[in-house]
Amino acid sequence: MMIVSAEKDLPLLLTRCHAGDRTAQRELYQRYYSFAMGICIRYATNRLECVKIMNNGFCKLFAERDSIRHIADFPANLQKIMINSILNHYQDEVKLTFKESIVNNKIRNDHAIDKSLINHHLLSALQKLPVIQRIIFNLHTIDGYTHFEICKMMNVTHSFSERFLFLAKNTLSSMMI
Repeated sequence: MMIVSAEKDLPLLLTRCHAGDRTAQRELYQRYYSFAMGICIRYATNRLECVKIMNNGFCKLFAERDSIRHIADFPANLQKIMINSILNHYQDEVKLTFKESIVNNKIRNDHAIDKSLINHHLLSALQKLPVIQRIIFNLHTIDGYTHFEICKMMNVTHSFSERFLFLAKNTLSSMMI
């Protein structure tokens, strides 16, 4: 019964947030904290970094209030904002890591990773991946972006995206054994 009530008052809450109501923004933050945390934790190396990325995403959401106008689009918009916050956070690190990864990684056979394997062990393994591998793996395998979309989001080539997805799968496969 509480969920139905929460869903019914979401349009009003979004309207209040759009108007800049700080109390409504706090309520929206609390309501969608777990949702946003679930997105960010897969990309971050630890919980503190995850919370920082998530909070930056919520700050951007509240600063650009047009993202919170429409109830039907809100969860998708929040997810997009969180992913952009993640990409912004790692933007400089990804450029440095890319150069290191080309030198240090060796290619092995590809092993498919089933989405149903996402659990504590996989989350722990994801957090141990090099940044660029973790981002591309999450964007492609977990969040469902195509290589073309990843290329546009990260300003990289198609082969770059494919290579680091391949490396991420290999690394995860060896960690899961």
